[in-house]
Amino acid sequence: MQNRPLAALTSKSGLGALFLFACAAVTYLEVAKLHLGTPSAMGPGYFPAILGGFFIVFGLILLVEGWRKPQERVEVGQIAPVLYLLGAIVLFGLLYPIAGGVVAIAVLIVVAAIAEPGRTWRELAALTGVVLVAVWVVFVIALDLQLDALPRWLR
Repeated sequence: MQNRPLAALTSKSGLGALFLFACAAVTYLEVAKLHLGTPSAMGPGYFPAILGGFFIVFGLILLVEGWRKPQERVEVGQIAPVLYLLGAIVLFGLLYPIAGGVVAIAVLIVVAAIAEPGRTWRELAALTGVVLVAVWVVFVIALDLQLDALPRWLR
């Protein structure tokens, strides 16, 4: 029989709980910079602090559920696509201010598309080109929004 706490953490409920705890941590790191205020005079950090509390409460509920009713363990192969998608978002956030929108969006598309097996490089190139044109048409032309397409050193 496998270790019950480990089984609880590697089940869908356990991984969901860990995700909610991570969301709570990020929320509280950001809230630490804001004034909380009081219930009668709420500051900008008041609602996010409550939201972080909800993340923790629901994470605990999922963790207890995973421990009480052990589910099938989520294998690494099942979670790899999720990690690709999260990695794509993180890379976009890191690359956009440094390399500009074109590179950040291209990396986002390629890394996210790799999450689905069987993609060819030709498909990835076509998908990237179509999405870059669509982003340009929708955000820059139609909505007249600023898009830092190129890195700062090329502008």
